[in-house]
Amino acid sequence: MSKNSRDALPATFSPQWQDWLASNIVAGCIDADLEKVMTGNGFSAGFARAAILVVRAMTERVQQQAPETLVAHQADPFRLAKGSVLRAHDRDVKVVFTLSNPNVAVIEGLLSEQECDELVAASAGKLERSLVVDRDSGGHQVSHVRSSEGTHFQRGEIPLVGQLEKRIAALTGFRVEQGEPLQILHYGVGGEYLPHHDYFDPKDPGTPAVTRQGGQRVATLVLYLNSPQEGGGTAFPDLELDVRARKGSAVYFEYMNRLGQLDARCLHAGTPVVSGEKWIATKWIRQSNY
Repeated sequence: MSKNSRDALPATFSPQWQDWLASNIVAGCIDADLEKVMTGNGFSAGFARAAILVVRAMTERVQQQAPETLVAHQADPFRLAKGSVLRAHDRDVKVVFTLSNPNVAVIEGLLSEQECDELVAASAGKLERSLVVDRDSGGHQVSHVRSSEGTHFQRGEIPLVGQLEKRIAALTGFRVEQGEPLQILHYGVGGEYLPHHDYFDPKDPGTPAVTRQGGQRVATLVLYLNSPQEGGGTAFPDLELDVRARKGSAVYFEYMNRLGQLDARCLHAGTPVVSGEKWIATKWIRQSNY
């Protein structure tokens, strides 16, 4: 490994991206695929090649000398590929972005603009202050980390919700019955949801209570029901990823694999609404029927 290769790595190359490269190299990914993902996330081609060269050399040395240190979260192969046009029950959707470790995808067209408006209208008259799970008791409480109002729809409560649940199931491979009630959230100017995990921390005293029905959460889909004038996206700080809120599109991410391992890198936040308002629908998916 040359000094020039090492010098090509700037200080902005985060530990999270280094870990991502190392885990994918261990998994057998080729350099061309790694470079494609990195350039798709804003890195220059030259920097991506230099980073891959350095991390591959370091990883291969560790594989030879201390392979046990490379055991990490084992992600399942992702079902969605960037650029794919998929049939989601009764509607074609397009996958415009993916990560494979952890599994993250941005999907366009999950709802039409008219369907988004219909879901907002059905929710507007029954909004209440949003709550969060109390980590000690497993109950719910108001918290400063979440400044929104919301409501929910039981499974198939209205025809549109039933259609959306079938689309999500077709897209993700999880059964409709594994989904929690569809949550609808509204944020005004300044509204945000500070960085958090959607899964329930196994160390928290309240986790046995909230996982008694349906088990642990394994995945989340956040669907944007409008396009805020400014702000209001979804940020993944550990992945250096920001998803823009665009009406009818969604971001989907998985944080538990088939071995039951939870992936803390799916820490995410609803970024502040700078102007306008934000409406989203959230579907949390459990290990078993909820």
